[in-house]
Amino acid sequence: MAAVSYFHLTAPIALYFGALFKAFMPLEYEEYQDAFEAGKWVPGDPRPWLGRSIIFKLQGLVHTDHADSGPCVCFLVGFFEGGEMLVPQLGSKFL
Repeated sequence: MAAVSYFHLTAPIALYFGALFKAFMPLEYEEYQDAFEAGKWVPGDPRPWLGRSIIFKLQGLVHTDHADSGPCVCFLVGFFEGGEMLVPQLGSKFL
């Protein structure tokens, strides 16, 4: 039940980034819909993301899913000091 509540509470964020995905990458967005429909596991989950997670107070290593395809949205929120998010594929570091 907690997963369903989490997906419903984060639906506005999913819808916002889904609209950006559709606007900036319309061909990929349409192609991704088949994957979303096949992988959707929460009824009423808005398109197009298969999953959402919040990582809180975690220092991790660079993570890559080599077999995955499709878009990913990552962003930093909150107030913190000394943290950063590295995206090696883009040669970027977000402070």
